[in-house]
Amino acid sequence: MRFIKTLSAVLVILVCPCAFCYGQLSFSGVNGEKGYAALRGQYKLDLDNGLVLTPEYGYYRRSDKEEDEAGSTSRYGLQASYDVTDDWTAYALARWVPLSLDFQSIEYAAGVRWVPFYKKGMFKAPLLGLQAGQIRYDVYSDALDNPLEHAYSPTETFARAEAETYARKLRLRGIYRKVIKYSSQPPSGVSTNWADVPFMVAVVQGFIKESSALQLAYPTRNITPYASWVRYKYADHRAFATAVSAGIALHFWDMDFSGGVEVFEPKRQANRKTYFSMTVESKF
Repeated sequence: MRFIKTLSAVLVILVCPCAFCYGQLSFSGVNGEKGYAALRGQYKLDLDNGLVLTPEYGYYRRSDKEEDEAGSTSRYGLQASYDVTDDWTAYALARWVPLSLDFQSIEYAAGVRWVPFYKKGMFKAPLLGLQAGQIRYDVYSDALDNPLEHAYSPTETFARAEAETYARKLRLRGIYRKVIKYSSQPPSGVSTNWADVPFMVAVVQGFIKESSALQLAYPTRNITPYASWVRYKYADHRAFATAVSAGIALHFWDMDFSGGVEVFEPKRQANRKTYFSMTVESKF
């Protein structure tokens, strides 16, 4: 299967350069309707001086045909973070989607994360983060694969906020992302080939103008059930869409395994899409 071949290639790319380093390797994949498959992998390389490098790779396809009739898209990325103090971490990242299916993009962003205290009342190890960045798109055809007379090349400026904490035995995570402006408003019928939805492995298409997400987990020694809820809106739609996910993570030694289900538009039968996810994470 093409999915297995791609997974093997990702593991080689991420593991080989770091075979003798200390870090954390993880990859996540989903399979869905009509042969849809997506894969994300990353390796957190701890250089033991406050600096962490994280190369990443993502891939998805919309067809189970051997020749990928509906096409596939890849994304490459690199993030560098540095512990300025015990409480503050600064980071920068860049991601690139090479030209495929008449689409390409490049993203760059920077941000900070702050841990204000270790424990206070029922809350433990809270984390607050802010990020700002831009994405430059080049789109050469519309959603129906008709070539555009002139390439659509907007620049998206966005801001992102995140928060995480433990409230007694619950782990709470929240993410809010909003596009501050587009250099030119996305026209109807033109979309991106790669858009992220928080806490979801599946990749969607379209210009997402705003999203908010919440994840709840109940960690125990070996089992962690979790559930996520996301509300997001495309630039060419007034109404918000929703996505939900749920699953269970298993912890053994220095490895985590998780499986779950992701459902987009669960209340709208015509738009509903369901994906089954798997994640493996290992520390070295």
